[in-house]
Amino acid sequence: KALKRNYKVVIGQKGYLRELIKDTNPGIMILKSFGPNNTKHIDLIKKKKFKVVSSDEEIILAVDYEDKIEYRMNNENINKLDIFLAAGETSDFLILKKKFRSIIPNVLISGNMRMELLKKKYRNLLEKDTHVIKKKFGDYILLLTGFGQINKIRANFEIDWVYNRVVDYNIDPESHGIFLVNEQVKMQREVLLQTLKFINNFEKNFPNKNLVISPHPVEKIDFWKNLIKKRKFKKVFLNTDMHSPSYPLINGCEILISSNSTSLLEAHFLEKRAINLLGSKQRISEIDLTKKISKVTRSADELINVIKDIEINNNLKKIDQELKEIKNYDENFDSFEAILDRFDKLDDVEAFDTLFRNNHSFLKSKFRMIKYYLKGYLSNIVKKNAIISRLHKEKVGTRLQKKNFTIN
Repeated sequence: KALKRNYKVVIGQKGYLRELIKDTNPGIMILKSFGPNNTKHIDLIKKKKFKVVSSDEEIILAVDYEDKIEYRMNNENINKLDIFLAAGETSDFLILKKKFRSIIPNVLISGNMRMELLKKKYRNLLEKDTHVIKKKFGDYILLLTGFGQINKIRANFEIDWVYNRVVDYNIDPESHGIFLVNEQVKMQREVLLQTLKFINNFEKNFPNKNLVISPHPVEKIDFWKNLIKKRKFKKVFLNTDMHSPSYPLINGCEILISSNSTSLLEAHFLEKRAINLLGSKQRISEIDLTKKISKVTRSADELINVIKDIEINNNLKKIDQELKEIKNYDENFDSFEAILDRFDKLDDVEAFDTLFRNNHSFLKSKFRMIKYYLKGYLSNIVKKNAIISRLHKEKVGTRLQKKNFTIN
């Protein structure tokens, strides 16, 4: 869509783009978030006379928008944005108006770009990948797990999300924000137990169905590998490609099962039947929007009965016409066109005949990218060789001394 409006478009990882713009004419840079880790990047972009545009891709759903916006957005970079992309008038924009009045003139309520791609008019983009998945798994029920707080890949210094937030953001341990995340951890523990019960009994309850488990990218996949290995399932499969988009998986499934997750919203945009497995009791950590657009269940037994009922009556409601939290839920509103319309109105954006400032810059930038790769590769070799060298210098016998053993 941008190309059709005569924009020159470059897509890439921000580290490479940072190198590239040293030799390009200034333009518009779109980011997917603007947290403190992006400060140097944003400062360089501004120094190079680029306009900076960003959303926060994680803000589309929230238990409490005010809390989430506070810890994800309240930093110096928000005032450096030339355009801030908000999801909806009744969701994040309400809090932005209250907390960040100075940036309101720069806010565009554009919905969510990820969700835009799931509308009917773009769905053919998923067909090829969906076909490959269906060929692999057949007809399947999809379980997209969301246990990032209790089954997360963690650094050695991390305990869990509750304590990490206290340390990383210097939050009062007795604050409302910590209460919320603690409730999420409790809920995920309850849901995981019911999920395991459901999986353990899946083949008995649905002998003619396949179940595909696809863990969230931040989860330890070995937990799920171990489960399948222990049970020796015949009809339960694990999607190990955790870093590819889940859209084709959702697009190909008969029913999606998830918990308090953005995937329920993705299924909603794809017009798929979705079941939301939540804890045994209602908690403040439940996202209201996900409950509006899915069938809520609170136990493995209830989940099994709902699936059986769908098989017989096909009666799980797919569409809730009252969904308005996300601007581009409206089929007639196009996020991409709205963003480009705003780009066209930006002040002080010049038009150039070429992307690069001179003919040699393209080769220079290619050289920088190659150099970047080589530096990373050589750095890894040096580190590896240093460790090997240190180990070779040590006598193996020193590691086998009595003092190095613990006797129980």
